[in-house]
Amino acid sequence: MHSMAIKINVSPKDQEAINDALERAGYPRQRRKYHCTFGFIEKMIPEEEVVTFGEKITHALQDYINPLTPHYEVEKAAHLFGHVIVFLPTDKSLTTLREINLWLSDKVKEISEMRWELNTETQSQTYIPHLTLWRTHHPDQRFEGLKEVAETHPTYHLSEVGYVIF
Repeated sequence: MHSMAIKINVSPKDQEAINDALERAGYPRQRRKYHCTFGFIEKMIPEEEVVTFGEKITHALQDYINPLTPHYEVEKAAHLFGHVIVFLPTDKSLTTLREINLWLSDKVKEISEMRWELNTETQSQTYIPHLTLWRTHHPDQRFEGLKEVAETHPTYHLSEVGYVIF
């Protein structure tokens, strides 16, 4: 059985803006796509269905978010889970992000005919979608620079839905 992360990437223009912010704080630019993970399905999807399901759910989510043009407004930088540096959203952004997450949770159940669901860590009531910026167990002095960047409350457009299979 496979797991799947369902995400929305930051727009290409804002990918560059995040890299600029990282550079100002002393971090090197990255080639990876910055994104928000909106849901995670853990070890439920059979091999023969994983790609088809991924395509269906991302197409449905893309159709859902296009008219919303969601943005991620940064509240602060944080070190989470003992291994990642992230931007956390403002309350205003969090409301929209949780609405998307709730819609996604229902849509996963619908498309899978109630066979799969988002794991409890990525369910709307408790989950805070975050932008992962850097992987590290021990933040150094550069982290202070990211905290300063976050204080300006930059906003990034979330535009392209994707998924990752594990």
